[in-house]
Amino acid sequence: MTAPAIATDVLVSMRDIEFSYGQLQVLFGVSVDVRQGEALALLGTNGAGKSTLLKVLCGLAQASAGSVHLRDEDITRAAAEGLPGKGLVLISGGRSVFPDMTVAENLEMQAFTVRKRKAWVKERTNYVLTLFPRLGERMGQAAGVLSGGEQQQLALAKALLLEPDVLCIDELSLGLAPIVVQGLIEMVREVHRSGVTVVLVEQSLNIAASLCERAVFMEKGQVRFEGPTRELLENDDIARAVFLGKA
Repeated sequence: MTAPAIATDVLVSMRDIEFSYGQLQVLFGVSVDVRQGEALALLGTNGAGKSTLLKVLCGLAQASAGSVHLRDEDITRAAAEGLPGKGLVLISGGRSVFPDMTVAENLEMQAFTVRKRKAWVKERTNYVLTLFPRLGERMGQAAGVLSGGEQQQLALAKALLLEPDVLCIDELSLGLAPIVVQGLIEMVREVHRSGVTVVLVEQSLNIAASLCERAVFMEKGQVRFEGPTRELLENDDIARAVFLGKA
């Protein structure tokens, strides 16, 4: 099957991606575009391949076939550590923090990855602390003693410190209470409003629908649905699969 043409407003393009863990193939010719300024949800049952696809996008896993482009640049074989400098930043599943380091040290370590001038780092640090004032109160505390929600705030702050064009988030709600998740949703929504393109891997259809106008539903390593999230909500078979998969 011929992959669809790339639209002019596409910021990220993944074409015919295949990936295997040893002898177990988990992605089968997946093609997904991410448009400039949108919030896109990658949804699916457990083992559908959505997190693996995100890892391929962010350089943490190398596809056995297919290509990944950021703007007009082929990043299929790019090293993961070089992608934040190109504007592609990942918040991985769980807590993307160094628990034994203080909040301040976590931010300093993150800034080191892009080796920007000190004035830029200070400006970006001040910016993220205005978004997450709670972190400003805890700069000297070890990240490991923060609550789960505060650790996820720190993960978001570290990602935003790098001034991403594309922010990839794997399981924003993992292991967090609903009231905490709601606060994080508002923060991500504000980030998206500022112009940052968001790619969100989620198990919760409701969370995805509250943040993302467009969704890709994956099943058994293939795309089963791609379109407006509201249409996905209206598809009883797929919605049931998401919830049963989560259960």
